[in-house]
Amino acid sequence: TAVSHHFLSQYQDLRCSEDARQSVVVAMGTFQDLVAEKCGEYFERFRRLTFVTPKSYLSFIDSYKVIYSEKIAHVGMLAERMNTGLSKLMEAEQSVSLLSDQLLLKEQELAVTSQRAEGVLQEVTAKAQAAEKVKQQVQKVKDKAQLIVDEIEADKTAAESKLEAARPALEAAEAALQVRPHDSITEEVVELLAPYLDMDDYNMESAKRICGNVAGLCSWTQAMVDFFSINKEVLPLKANLALQEARLLLAQAELAKAQDQLDAKQQELDAVQALYDAAMKEKQDLLDDAQTCRRKMSNATALIDGLGGEKVRWTDSSARFQTQIRRLVGDVLLSSGFLSYAGPFNQEYRHLLLELWKQDMEDRRIPFSPDLDVIGLLVDSTTVSEWNLQGLPSDDLSVQNGIVVTKASRYPLLIDPQGQAKTWIQNREREQQLQVTSLNHKYFRSHLEDSLSLGRPLLLEDVGEELDPVLDNILDKNYIRSGSTYKVGQLLLIPPLFFH
Repeated sequence: TAVSHHFLSQYQDLRCSEDARQSVVVAMGTFQDLVAEKCGEYFERFRRLTFVTPKSYLSFIDSYKVIYSEKIAHVGMLAERMNTGLSKLMEAEQSVSLLSDQLLLKEQELAVTSQRAEGVLQEVTAKAQAAEKVKQQVQKVKDKAQLIVDEIEADKTAAESKLEAARPALEAAEAALQVRPHDSITEEVVELLAPYLDMDDYNMESAKRICGNVAGLCSWTQAMVDFFSINKEVLPLKANLALQEARLLLAQAELAKAQDQLDAKQQELDAVQALYDAAMKEKQDLLDDAQTCRRKMSNATALIDGLGGEKVRWTDSSARFQTQIRRLVGDVLLSSGFLSYAGPFNQEYRHLLLELWKQDMEDRRIPFSPDLDVIGLLVDSTTVSEWNLQGLPSDDLSVQNGIVVTKASRYPLLIDPQGQAKTWIQNREREQQLQVTSLNHKYFRSHLEDSLSLGRPLLLEDVGEELDPVLDNILDKNYIRSGSTYKVGQLLLIPPLFFH
């Protein structure tokens, strides 16, 4: 008990209560005592002598720690995966609930925003209608002003054309004599001059001949009469042009006023339109957010629905893994005891030892699986099938022997009258370049040294009751470390190969 307490008190991987740990410590000593008791009984019944030694007990403790660490890591990994899956499902369920709340809030916000956007839309519509009315009024004023402009342009063109026609006569008259303003001639004067102008001899040649230096008055009077006749038509055009220009100024003033009104209305419309656009953008953003929220919620719901059955199975598996972890302290105790002590016994006594150990564990309240299958715990079915293909018989006793050979911490001694174990080992270790030899082989030492230095498996045949002393340190694993190598007696071993 003190020995097992020493080794297990510092073993941190053991997941159990302190009471269970102490029970395991005591149970290990009881296991050793029960096996020692059955060794004598086994000899009396079958005349087969077997022993338990302190080395057996240390091997038992070491096997327990190794197997427990391996199993707790494997089961813990499976439990963690299962718990992770369940955690993700729980997160998905919580996410659906949260998304549902968010969606409800967004729909409420969407209703408020839609109502606000509707109000802004009505205001935009009213402003647009008012602006349209002003626009129509401005267009009428523009059309009216354009008509006036067109009329003025036509009158101006006609007046300028006639003025251009009268300009040569006027310039000729002014050039002839700049005595009186040309605009001062009246219609009465023109009528008085008409009889003279109609005379055949009222021309420049006759005037020069008769009047001499004042002959220029003849051409001046003719030019003035011609200017008057033309200017008589031009003056109404000038007056009408001035009137139309005044009308144009009024029309332009009305147009500017209407344009200012239109600009003001357009500014109001633009401001309201900006509010409407912002409201619609907010509404669209809320619609997009709500749609995204619905899609996430739909995906999460689909995941939850699809994994609804898996959740039940995962929950059961998680609980089963926790139970398995709790019972692992006892299951490994039985399995490591089987590996350390059951090898020399037949099937009957192996079963008897397991039952005695289980009873002791029940008395000490050490948790374990009532239906524990030692074979299933220590090796998987795939490995057993592979062993069968390699020549190992498929019965439980042979499989148990195979487990002891491959899992026990000590080197196995096999009683193999039919050669089945040898065939299986040769097939199993063929790829590792198994070396088969015997103590009487002339190259035994060479085979032993090569196997140790190269890390190859070694099978000794025809072993009797006496062993070569050179094997003692190897069987006891008395390795002495020297730098990066290990020594066994006088042999140097290379760790990476030897410990393969």
